[in-house]
Amino acid sequence: MGWVESLRRFGLQGTVDLSSERIGPLGAGQLGDLLAHNSTVDGLDLRETILGAAGATHIARMLHTNTTLQTLDLASNAIEDRGATALAEAIRVNNTLVKLELQRNGISAEGARYIADALRMNTSLQYLGFAFNGFGDVGATHLSEVLAGQNTTLKQLDLGFNGVCTEGARALACGLTKNHWLETLELGYNGITDAGALELAKAMRINTVLTSLGVPSNGISDSGAAELANALRDNCTLVQVGLSSNSIGNKGAKHLADVLNMNYALETLYLEENDVDEDGEGAVALKKVKNPFIVYQSSYLVRQVLKDTFKIKWFDPTLQLAFVMGLHEVCLPLPRVCTGPVLLLSTLFLATSALSQSPARQALKSFGSILYRKF
Repeated sequence: MGWVESLRRFGLQGTVDLSSERIGPLGAGQLGDLLAHNSTVDGLDLRETILGAAGATHIARMLHTNTTLQTLDLASNAIEDRGATALAEAIRVNNTLVKLELQRNGISAEGARYIADALRMNTSLQYLGFAFNGFGDVGATHLSEVLAGQNTTLKQLDLGFNGVCTEGARALACGLTKNHWLETLELGYNGITDAGALELAKAMRINTVLTSLGVPSNGISDSGAAELANALRDNCTLVQVGLSSNSIGNKGAKHLADVLNMNYALETLYLEENDVDEDGEGAVALKKVKNPFIVYQSSYLVRQVLKDTFKIKWFDPTLQLAFVMGLHEVCLPLPRVCTGPVLLLSTLFLATSALSQSPARQALKSFGSILYRKF
């Protein structure tokens, strides 16, 4: 029985998960026809379903008439700019979609412009996942205009892995100074460097809404960390800041620690996989911080286990992200600065339970028992 027949026979309701099915453009057309006037499906997962631009166009056409779908995942479908353009036209008129995932779709700066233009008219979308597209500073600049413009509903924006550098960070920072609604901004694994960190720090002094800022793996060193630390003196809304996998040493960590003793809003600071020596002044200062929960060594422990046990120098970035995903929830009942195996193992098992059947989950499971015996 094909997936279309199965849907017709067992009904369409709730969240429909068709991820990894070989739907293709033809199947997308059939699915679009089924959902065009459906009133019982509120979620649709089409990750890795080989839609292409043509398939995305069929799904976009469905969004013009559907009034109940709230979440749509189109990740890893190579929809490119043509598909993004069709979706942008749908976003302009659709007022029920709340969450849209477009990561890994080969969307360039031009496609990002179409999406940004549509967001100016949209009144429902709260989350946009736009990571892994590579649209660079130009695409980030287009999206920054949304932050500074009339959109009042977008609350979470993920722009990780897009080749965003200093200019893009400057544009986004400018948008943040005028924005009163965005709560989460993820800029991980780009290249904003210390200059971009300085621009974001300026915005943090003005913005009073953003609660979570993620800038892991962005080439930020001690000077960038110092700028962000100084901004935290004035900011009282950020509750989570991600600075993992940068080049922050003991001086930068010391700047952050000094400020954190005065900032009572920040709850979690991620500093793992930086250059903070365990016995250096930065680490010593961080351990004395009474307020936020600080993580700065967990990835190091994972790396050492892999190196010692499997003779592997490093591991897929997806695995690193898997560990980071559950840190906050796992660590709440633990000591305020945690560097030990309890954190590592707790995060391991939370990550494996939260990642469905992804490759990251399988890889984590494969060495879970070894970690347990080692520690």
